Amino acid sequence: MKKKAIFAVIGAVLCLTLCLALVGCNKQYKQDAVELDRAGIENVVSNGGLAVKAGKYLYFINGYAGQDGANEFGKAVKGAIMRVELDEAGAPKTDTLVTVVPKNVYNTNADIGIVIVGDYIYYTTPSTDKDGSGNAKTSEMVLMRTTLDGAASEVIAEFDDYTPVYRVNPGYIVYVNSASELHVIDLNDKKFKDSVVDEELVAYTFADYADNASAMQDTVFYTKAAENSYATNNTVWAYRAGGAPVKVIDGLASYDAAKLAHPGGYSITLLDSYFVGGDGIRLVYTKTDSGSNTKSKGVYAYDFGTDLKFSESGEVRYTTGVTYTSVKYIDANNILAVDSDSVDYLRKDASGVWVTDVVIEGSSASILDVKVNNGIVTVYYTVSNALYKIDVLESDGNGGYNVKINSAVSLYGTTYNTTWQKLDKVLDCVYFFNSDVKDNTYYLDLSKVEPHNSNSQIAKQLGKFSNADNIGMLETVDEEA
Repeated sequence: MKKKAIFAVIGAVLCLTLCLALVGCNKQYKQDAVELDRAGIENVVSNGGLAVKAGKYLYFINGYAGQDGANEFGKAVKGAIMRVELDEAGAPKTDTLVTVVPKNVYNTNADIGIVIVGDYIYYTTPSTDKDGSGNAKTSEMVLMRTTLDGAASEVIAEFDDYTPVYRVNPGYIVYVNSASELHVIDLNDKKFKDSVVDEELVAYTFADYADNASAMQDTVFYTKAAENSYATNNTVWAYRAGGAPVKVIDGLASYDAAKLAHPGGYSITLLDSYFVGGDGIRLVYTKTDSGSNTKSKGVYAYDFGTDLKFSESGEVRYTTGVTYTSVKYIDANNILAVDSDSVDYLRKDASGVWVTDVVIEGSSASILDVKVNNGIVTVYYTVSNALYKIDVLESDGNGGYNVKINSAVSLYGTTYNTTWQKLDKVLDCVYFFNSDVKDNTYYLDLSKVEPHNSNSQIAKQLGKFSNADNIGMLETVDEEA
């Protein structure tokens, strides 16, 4: 009888240990919910960056804590996801601050921030698992999601490093890893089933998150080398989550052989993709051939429908012999394009030929936003981390624009941390990690910036300082004194 009792106790202990282990493997975290007004919450603006608007709220990353920042759930402050309400003008009401995700949100890719889809916030965080020496494996990445009210958080996937680049879509996450594999995670599966979709990708492009839902928001384009290793053409593929990969452009077979610039076909390089209306997606790419004159070299675009069918007759050629690093659409017929030393205005002339004018001169300019107001096109752009705006075009009243360039206006010139996240613009405010204040999150209301008034360019604290930062700043003041 005593032996049976001992075995029963051992069995109970083993059962308890197993249950605890299973709970640990599930890695679900719960806390008290914050109050949530769901009115308009499905209206998401500026998704995927440092700050995201959802309904009347702004969700944001509370500073840059780095890979090794404090990351215990419930105690993390710096790097946590916090939330404020926005006033009618779209500016933060800082007295409404609450913490939604008390984890250190971190990545190394500037295109990966926080994403709101449906009832969840998606984000990445360093692993808190321990190695053999008891140190956290912070070089490993964990992909998680948390409900908008912060009540429940769960792990979706874990990775060995921060190289996977992903997009969240309703029901799925699509990602590409360092092994050049395309994967899909089924969010409707309780175990978040991860499947390999395709391999040997050469390059890929995801469209930016749409402020309004698009039927094509689950689409990724990617290129693959031709099967013949001696070929000078390549192929473009598309994948829609839940379906199968489709070869959409073959650099040789998709074109009329009699019209090829060179018998070897075309080599295509992806630039970007953009949602067009509610059920289309525009792929922008450069194309060239292996001929001595590379007659086909230039920037092209094609609008795909939900059937992902390509026809050579629908391909639009923007430039001849000139390529760009990125484009920004004012509308389908008016484009701002960026190269290494300028921003150019591309549009059709009276004969239907695309022509170009330089509207911003300067190396390494990056367009942050483009606004059209009362027929005036204003470009917000950065050069060497300084933020400017400039009026460059004026409506001609016939659907086009005339070049009319005013002097650039400086909006913000103080440095900010771009180790991970870049400057993020949501409505009329910009958000950033302030490198002058220990990389905490600050914001500047651009609607209140006055030309040549440096006092109007002083940014304001948005989130909450950690105790470590408060102590560090006090120590700095003592040293200066």
